[in-house]
Amino acid sequence: MATRQAAGSGAFSFLRKRALARPHFGRGPKVVAIVVLCIAALLGAASAWAIQYDNRTISVLPSDTVIGGVHVGGLRFQAAVDKVRSQIETPLHQPIHVESDGFAADTTAWDMGLQMDVPAAVRKAMAPNHDGNVYQRAWRRFRGDDHRIIALKPDWTTGSSAALLEQAKKAVAIAAKNARLDTSTGFVHITPDSEGRALDVDRAKSLLTEGVRRGDKQIHLPVIHPKAAVRADAFATIILVRTGENKLYLYKNGQVAKTYDVATGQSAFPTLTGTFSVVNKQTNPTWHNPHSSWSTSMPETIGPGPTNPLGTHAMALSAAGILIHETPDVGSIGTSASHGCIRMRGGDELDLFNQVSTGTAVVIVNAGTAKARTNTPNPTSADQNAAVNY
Repeated sequence: MATRQAAGSGAFSFLRKRALARPHFGRGPKVVAIVVLCIAALLGAASAWAIQYDNRTISVLPSDTVIGGVHVGGLRFQAAVDKVRSQIETPLHQPIHVESDGFAADTTAWDMGLQMDVPAAVRKAMAPNHDGNVYQRAWRRFRGDDHRIIALKPDWTTGSSAALLEQAKKAVAIAAKNARLDTSTGFVHITPDSEGRALDVDRAKSLLTEGVRRGDKQIHLPVIHPKAAVRADAFATIILVRTGENKLYLYKNGQVAKTYDVATGQSAFPTLTGTFSVVNKQTNPTWHNPHSSWSTSMPETIGPGPTNPLGTHAMALSAAGILIHETPDVGSIGTSASHGCIRMRGGDELDLFNQVSTGTAVVIVNAGTAKARTNTPNPTSADQNAAVNY
C-alpha cells in the first residue's frame, strides 16, 4: 500500500513539473489584440468627437474674440456682424445738421465718407478657424487658448463731403459790391459799398471733418466777408462839373462843400462828359500848343507869367487834353467859352487846388445847352489869343 502511494505521488509530481514547464502561447496574442482594439476604439471615438466638435465650432468665433472693442465670442458670422454694427457702426448713420449763413443740409458721418467694413473685420476674425487640421483645430478650441482681437474703427473713404461743401459754397456766396457814383440826376450820389459773403472753405472743411469724427449732431460752417475793391471812402472828395450851367461843385463825403463858377467848352468844342480823375497837379505850369486848328497862330509854348493861359495852377485830368486851370480871361467865367478845358478864377482855382489830390474823381455832366459868350475880347497878342481860346 505504501509502495503504491509513493509511486502515485511521484507520478503526480512529474506531471506537475511538465505542466509548469510548458509555455503559455495562447494568452499573449489575445491580450495584444484586445489592447489594439481598445486603442483603435479610443482613436475612432476621439476622431469622431474631433470631427463633430470641429463641424460644430468652425463657423463660430472663439469665446475670447473681440472686434473693435465689441465682444463677439461664440457668435456666428452674421450675428457677429449685426452686433458690431449695432454698437460701433450705427452711430455713423445718425443725422448731422450742417448749416452756414444761407445754407442748411442734413447728412450722416457715413455719407460724409467716415465708414468701416464690419463684414471684412468679422471674416478676418473667422479666418483662423480653418488653420491646421481637424485635430489641431479641435485641440486648440478645447484648450480655450484661441484669443483673437481685431482692430476696427471708422476711416475716411470717398464720401459726399466735397459735394456738400460745394453746395454750401454756392449757397453762401454773395459778391461784394463796389461803391459807385450815380449821376443819373445830374448831381452826384454815392452808392455805398457792401461786404460780400463767402464760405471759408479751408476752415469749413477742417471743422466738418473734425465734427463728423467727434460725432457732433450740428456743425456750423464759417464764412468770411470780402471787402469791396472800391470803398465809399474812395469818393471822400469829388469834383462835379455841370456844363451848360457852368458850375463846379466840390463834394466832401457825399455833400456839396463848395460851388464855383467856371467856363466850359464852346458848343463846337464841348467839354468831354464822363467820370475822370486828376492825374497831376501843376504849379506855375507851362502852356503847350495843342496843335489844333484854332491854335496854329499861337506860340509853341508860353511859360509862367501873367499871360499864361493856365494861370498859376492847373490840374490835368485823365480825359485827354482837358485841364481845370486858372484863367487870366475872367470875363469868360460862367459861359461856354473854352475849347474843352474848365476855367476858374485865380482865387477859386487855388482854393480848389489845395483841397483835392491826385486821383480825385472828376465827374462832368451836361446840364444844359452851351451859353455862348457875348463879351469876347479882341486879343492884341498871341499870348492873349491863347488865353482867350484855351
